[in-house]
Amino acid sequence: MLRRVLWYCNELSRNQWLGPEKLRRLQEKRLREIVSHAYDSVPLYKEKFDAQGIKPEDIRSLEDLRKLPFTTKQEVREGIPHRSIARGFDLRNCIRASTSGTSGGPMPVFYDKRFWDYCQAAWIFRKQWAIGVEPWQKVLVIEYSAPPKRDQDLSREPAEERRESRGRESLGPIVRLLRGRRRSVPLFDDANQVLTHMLRFDPKLVRGSPSYLRLLAEAMADRGVDGLANKVVRTEGELTDDETRRYLESSFKCRVFDEYSSWDFGNGAWECTRREGYHIDADMLIMEVVRGGEQASAGERGEIVVTNLLNYAMPLIRYRVGDIGILDDKYCSCGRGLPLLKSIEGRMADCFALPGGQLIAPRTIMTAVQGSPGVSRYQAVQESMSQVRIQLMKRKSEPDADNEELVARCRRILGEDVGIEVSNTERTNFRAKFRPVISKVSVAEEPRMTA
Repeated sequence: MLRRVLWYCNELSRNQWLGPEKLRRLQEKRLREIVSHAYDSVPLYKEKFDAQGIKPEDIRSLEDLRKLPFTTKQEVREGIPHRSIARGFDLRNCIRASTSGTSGGPMPVFYDKRFWDYCQAAWIFRKQWAIGVEPWQKVLVIEYSAPPKRDQDLSREPAEERRESRGRESLGPIVRLLRGRRRSVPLFDDANQVLTHMLRFDPKLVRGSPSYLRLLAEAMADRGVDGLANKVVRTEGELTDDETRRYLESSFKCRVFDEYSSWDFGNGAWECTRREGYHIDADMLIMEVVRGGEQASAGERGEIVVTNLLNYAMPLIRYRVGDIGILDDKYCSCGRGLPLLKSIEGRMADCFALPGGQLIAPRTIMTAVQGSPGVSRYQAVQESMSQVRIQLMKRKSEPDADNEELVARCRRILGEDVGIEVSNTERTNFRAKFRPVISKVSVAEEPRMTA
C-alpha cells in the first residue's frame, strides 16, 4: 500500500505539468472507463442513461459528456446504498465521509481505497507543495467535525455497515508516517484555546474556514501576538472574499491561499503561489460550468458540475454541486497544464433573486457588505423578493459601522425596489460553518444570473 501511495504522489506530481492535449487524452480515457463502470455496476446511472437512450460507447470524448444527464445530490443520497453504490463494493471496506449539510442536509460519501490514496497524495503532496509547504512540515487543520447524525437518510443504511464502516479513520500509510506532524482541532473550540495550541505546536501551514480564521486573527490581536512569521495560511470550506483575504493577510502577516473542494467529490481546485486562479484537479475530475443546461463560456458565471474520474465505489457523473463558478481560458504562469477556475462565487441556493428576475451571486453581496467601513462580521439574509436584512455582529470594543454607506453600497447592486434593514447585535462564537449570505427565496430552475 505504501508503494502505491508513493506512486500516486509521483503520478500526480507529473500530471500537473502535462500539456493540455496530453491531459485531455488522460481525462477522456478515464471518462470512458468510469462511464462504462457506472453503467454496468451502479443502478442509478443505468436507469438514467437508459432513459436518455445512451450507451457507454456513445461517450468517447469530452464533448460527448454533455450528452449525459445531470445528477443531483438528492438522487445520489436517496440511492444509498443500493442504487448509488457500485456492485461489488463492501461499504465496510470503503472510506466513509460526510458532507457538512450546510445546504440540503448531510450526505454520506464512500470512497474506494484506491481513490482515497489518490486524495491523500493530492492533499498532502501536490496541494501543499504548490504553496511552498513540504509534506513533512507541520500542519494544523481547523475543521468541521461533529458526531454522525442519525437522520432519516442515514437510517436507511444497514446498521451493521454504519457501525463497522471504516469512515475517515483509515488515513493511509503516508498519513500514519506523518502522524505527529499533522494535528486537527474542531472549529467548535474557542479561538483562544486554538491559538494557544497553535503557538505550542508551531505549524508551517494553518488550514481553516475564513470565518474561523478571522476569529483566530482577532484572538491574536487581543493577546498581542504579532502575526505568524514565516507560516502559510490556507482557507477552505467557505467562500473567501477579497476583503477577508486582505484582513487575514494583514493580521497574520503572511500569504493566504484558497482552496475549493468538497467531500462529495474529494478534490477540486486550488491556488499555487502565483495566485492567478484555481488549478483544477483535471486528472482526477472533470469540472464544467453550465448556464441554462449548456456549458458556459470562459468568463461566464454558471453552476459548477463535476464528474469524478477515480471513485469507483460511489461514482458521481455530471453531479450538480450547487456552487457558482467562473472558468478561465488562460493558464497560470507557473507552467502547470491544469486548467483554471477563475473564481468561486458562492452557493446557488444563496443567490439573491431580484424582482426583475436577476440573480446576484453571494460573492457580489459579500464584496458590497464587507467593504463598508466598520463592518467585521455580518449576515445578509434575503427574507423575500423585496426585503433584505443585514445583521451586523460586532464586539463591544469595535466602533459602529457606517450604516448609511452600507445601505448605499447594497443599493447599487440590489436596486431601489428592495428594502434593506440593518440591525446590530453582539458577537457570539460560531460553532459550525458560517454562511454570511443566505437567501430564503426559491428561484427558478434556470435562473438568469447577472452579477
